[in-house]
Amino acid sequence: MPSPSSPEPVEGRPSTGSGNVGGRARALLISAALAVLLALTWLVSDIAVSRADPAVVAAGRSAFSALGLCLLAFRGKGALRRSIDQVRRRPVALGISGLLGVSIYALGSLTAISLVGVTVPNLLLATTPCLSLLIGVLFFRKRTSWPAVVGVIAGSAGAVLFVIASFALRPDLSSSTLVGGVIASGVAVIAIAAYGQHYARLSKGHNPLDLLPGIFGIGTLAVIIFLVITGQLGGLAALTWLDWGILALLGVGIYVPVYVLQHQLIHLRGAVFKASISLVVPFLVRFAETAFRGAPLPTPFELGAMLVCVAGVALVIRHPERDRDRSDQEEGVRHGG
Repeated sequence: MPSPSSPEPVEGRPSTGSGNVGGRARALLISAALAVLLALTWLVSDIAVSRADPAVVAAGRSAFSALGLCLLAFRGKGALRRSIDQVRRRPVALGISGLLGVSIYALGSLTAISLVGVTVPNLLLATTPCLSLLIGVLFFRKRTSWPAVVGVIAGSAGAVLFVIASFALRPDLSSSTLVGGVIASGVAVIAIAAYGQHYARLSKGHNPLDLLPGIFGIGTLAVIIFLVITGQLGGLAALTWLDWGILALLGVGIYVPVYVLQHQLIHLRGAVFKASISLVVPFLVRFAETAFRGAPLPTPFELGAMLVCVAGVALVIRHPERDRDRSDQEEGVRHGG
């Protein structure tokens, strides 16, 4: 965090001077690690929902994630107290983040995986930057540029074309199952896009690790309440030790680092930049399936779609979003206003 005497950096823009290169290098390393971990979430979640009901998996995964994040609250002096203070002072704001980023997203994405596998969820997840950009501009006073808009459109289109070319929908699935998978995926994408923008505003001036225990604790509680209402709470007792191990791996070993890295990335570069990292996940999943499951290598068309996607992501990275009022102030300074 900046010292009291240093100027506050504009959100989503790297600082100038010697910190510029270091900030970009840090964002690049975090982006690479986040992309790999996100790919693992899809692959391991696919295994989990093949063994248990998606709602039960959502509850177990969220619970282990919340546990891991709560343990992070003991990382230093005063950290636990700050996390508790956040819950006490802003329960509604943290609750909204928990519902969007934990409860709804987990239930939607895992339900989609259980219905249609990772193909359709990955395809629709690739459109998250477009939706995140739209939500930011319409509801969170964000300002963007035409190159960023073109980059998001090109990146999303490339990702969609790549996934369509790479994965054929299984012929054994009924139309109702496909529609259900698409709807569940869409709900998850809307929830996580709205969450990214809501969290970006909620977290201003705060350490992400002070907010996450409350957000994911409330989100987990909401999923458990959903299990009680739907009569699925007994599914937790039916899980085997292997199932619990998979959920612990997902929650503590994968999702906790994902949550920490993605929220740091929101702080460094903004919500749309963070969302754009999801564009490379379908490619990583495909390569993992080629390496470990014997899937064929990408075709020339797939490689071409990949290049379009990477070019779009590069534009988004080069032209991140900014706060509208701060941008307006900068315009006034440049024009003597």
